[in-house]
Amino acid sequence: MVEHEPLLIRRPLLTGHQLIDGLWLPAERFTPLERARLILAEWRTGAAAYRFADGDMVQFATPVALDCQTLAGWPLVRQGRGLCSAQLSAEELRTLPAADLWLVRGSTAHALQLRDAEALEPGAWLDISACTLLDTFDCHAPVALALPEPITTDVREILGGLAPVSPEQAAVMQALLERQHPAPKTQPAKAASEWSAQPPAQYPALKLGVTLALVAGLIWMATQGQSQPSTATAEDLSGVILGMLLSAIVFTALLMGLNRFLGRGEQASSVVPQAPVDPGIPQRAEPGRHKPSAWRRWLTRLTEHSKLSRLYGKRQAAYMQRMLEMFEDGDFAEALRHAIPLGDQQPSDEQSFGTPQRRQDLTLSQQNGSSRSYRFEEGLTEHLRQVYRRSYERLARENRIEEAVFVLAELLKERQEALDYLEKHARYQQAADLALAWDMPAAVIVRLLCLAEQWQRALLVARRDNAFADAVALLQARQPQIADRLRVEWAESLIAKGLWLQAVDVVWSLPQERPRAAQWLLNAEAAGGRLAMGALVKRAMLLPQTLEDYGAWVEQLRDDPARFAERDALAHALLAHKSDTAALAWLARATVHAVLADQLSGCGALNLNQLQSLVKMSRDKLLQADLPGQALKRPPVHSLVRVGDALQWSAPAMGSRAVHDAVALDDERYLVALGEAGAVVTDAGGKPLFHFAVPAQRIVLAHSRQMALVLTRRETVWRISKLDLVNRAATDLGVLMLDVFAKEFDGSAWTIGHGRQLRVVDVDRGFETLWHVSDLPGPVRILDGDEHNEFLWLHDPHEGIERWHYRLPERRLAGREPAAPQSQESNALFCALDQTVEYLIRYRDDEEPVLILDVDGNRLGYQMPGYDESCFDGEPVRVVLDAQWLVFGYVISERDTRWHFIHRASDHLCAVLLWPRYEVNIRRCADGWLLFDDQGRLSHITVAGASQRNISLN
Repeated sequence: MVEHEPLLIRRPLLTGHQLIDGLWLPAERFTPLERARLILAEWRTGAAAYRFADGDMVQFATPVALDCQTLAGWPLVRQGRGLCSAQLSAEELRTLPAADLWLVRGSTAHALQLRDAEALEPGAWLDISACTLLDTFDCHAPVALALPEPITTDVREILGGLAPVSPEQAAVMQALLERQHPAPKTQPAKAASEWSAQPPAQYPALKLGVTLALVAGLIWMATQGQSQPSTATAEDLSGVILGMLLSAIVFTALLMGLNRFLGRGEQASSVVPQAPVDPGIPQRAEPGRHKPSAWRRWLTRLTEHSKLSRLYGKRQAAYMQRMLEMFEDGDFAEALRHAIPLGDQQPSDEQSFGTPQRRQDLTLSQQNGSSRSYRFEEGLTEHLRQVYRRSYERLARENRIEEAVFVLAELLKERQEALDYLEKHARYQQAADLALAWDMPAAVIVRLLCLAEQWQRALLVARRDNAFADAVALLQARQPQIADRLRVEWAESLIAKGLWLQAVDVVWSLPQERPRAAQWLLNAEAAGGRLAMGALVKRAMLLPQTLEDYGAWVEQLRDDPARFAERDALAHALLAHKSDTAALAWLARATVHAVLADQLSGCGALNLNQLQSLVKMSRDKLLQADLPGQALKRPPVHSLVRVGDALQWSAPAMGSRAVHDAVALDDERYLVALGEAGAVVTDAGGKPLFHFAVPAQRIVLAHSRQMALVLTRRETVWRISKLDLVNRAATDLGVLMLDVFAKEFDGSAWTIGHGRQLRVVDVDRGFETLWHVSDLPGPVRILDGDEHNEFLWLHDPHEGIERWHYRLPERRLAGREPAAPQSQESNALFCALDQTVEYLIRYRDDEEPVLILDVDGNRLGYQMPGYDESCFDGEPVRVVLDAQWLVFGYVISERDTRWHFIHRASDHLCAVLLWPRYEVNIRRCADGWLLFDDQGRLSHITVAGASQRNISLN
């Protein structure tokens, strides 16, 4: 160390917030071990560390804004080309000797040179032998979810041997398609937007007046035509009236089209987007969605009660007579092209007024639901059915398979019989393709695809619809080998979802698969908790001879007072199986006394009937005789719904690790996302149990709670990893471009949205598409749901916000409706499953502000004591809503927020939670809510126990 001549430094200390370039850790204050810990704690990217005789220095790559009073060491700032522990004036700096570091002690500056120091490598101090290192994924090449390739759904190609579409028909169809989907134009775009923005009010009146005038004139001419003599024939008269009728219909349709163009059409007339799925799975129909047009229903009733029905009925009768003569003469080539399909079992309110036309080819219809139909005389429908049935039998005898299938499927509407007929002739591929095109039950489709050896497509349908069980049942009797193969695929899909015990049940009937099933039991036992107890009971049922090796373990479980939760899980697992076997009786007898002790101490969760069933299962006659009755009732549970005065809760203490996301697992465990630090599973006290070395900002939990996805944002893409919580393994799946995603999934199938596309992808098969909609009317803004429902909020720039509802697992569209704000005063639009929520804040004189919630048109008001609108930057209120609870939080000061928990049915404030930050995140879980923030706080609010569990992540 070189000492300079004493020089008075006027300001020898750094105070307040400063841009710090480094830290000095003096040896007289810190031991070498303490200095090493401080260096690691203060380390930043690009930093450097040096060890001098008097202490250690950390030099940052870029200045860092820090509070000097909170630092353990001496803050250093750059002065000239070196660092200094004080802010020097220009005169003081000129008098200092050349050095790399100046330390001001008292009023004297001591100069140090880096050449006299030892460069440190803090990375060598860290022991990472217990950490799992994974290869990084190249985020510059995101996985693109391309649209599935189109598959063959043309029935002419499926069946073969049918006449192709004529060139004239193909040209007409192409022209119609081009008119339906015109190419985008740049110039008229502005005009179109101007039309839609300013819908004239006089158009509805014009439409109504013109339509009434046409209909009145039509009725007058019809009645005049019957009363006045005329030289025209009846055929001419009917033609004239029918022409006018069709003109009125066309004109009405044009007016309705204009109405839609102006943005004033009915919601039911909007184009419903298609929902095709991956190769081999065409569009799924939406049953019950068809609604006949009001004008067509009105016109049908009008013609039924007037003489107009005789006019178009006469033409239809003549066509029918010619068609029946073709069937009687055996001219099936023409008869089938003239045949009129019979209506299905669904009633139709729409009548077809035109004369039937000859088909160009024998194309099978792929339409599902109601359609327009012809109304015949009484008994004619049954006569047609008999004619078609005789024709089918004759064609079948002549082995004219394609035409026989046409009669069954198109004319008789017996689609399942048509599939059975194709299967009888070993036309498995054709039957499978038709079943897909008709959207038959999933088990039927899977079975036919398996028979056709189309395993990839069969697994797609089975995984999409969870159709393994039904498909295996259909195959087991006649194709047991195929059923066994499908059973193995079923078990593997269950393992991927974290359903270990269900997978064991599926393959246990296959002797060659039992070793794998036994290993799955071991994996489940190693996971601990409820899953391990279920695996032990499963072992007692399937491998009772192996229970001898578990004697010591069961004794420890029985004798440890702290393991009451595991004993409760074992008791519930035993009661779930009604089998009266010796192995189950041994397990019950070994633990029932400890379970009774837990019940008496208040730690048990069984009622009297469950206790009696458990004692009976143990086969202990003496215990059954001595079992008390009223003394073993289940202890009362204090629910949050039944509290009197609102409970007052506070947030946990601040931790040291930012919590980006958190979910509740079984056995009072939590999966916590720590950002770039990975994900960790903790116990109820916040103690880490095991760690996943993959970046995690968001968590998607499987329904089994044994699998999870973790996501991390990487500019325009998300990096995704799958966590196996049983085997404690992480799998890097790659990156995806997506805007929204479901917060839960079944373990394999996951719903995501990007732009106007909604997809269900298989995370275990490279994000293979199981189902998708590619032409939504607007971008997907919000995606929410549960195990049985899925809700979308779409933002259409022309139609506004729409809410779509899909029913799971069939994934059929159950409803769609507008969800536009009802009031211009509303601050925001929230979503809560099947409800739309708006809010606004009202101020009253000398009273506290009131939060006004509009839930699907129903307004409710809640007081907001202490609300301070001047202390927030962004949304003033956070709202979380479900079927039973309303939770909202708001700012009460610069550092504090208040959260209210309100039971919706009783409109009762049940709890109030004070939190020291506004940037708190809240997530609904099975038994309550999780609240967490970026300062390591995690709080679990439960409804059943009316309790709060606070955790500080360190």
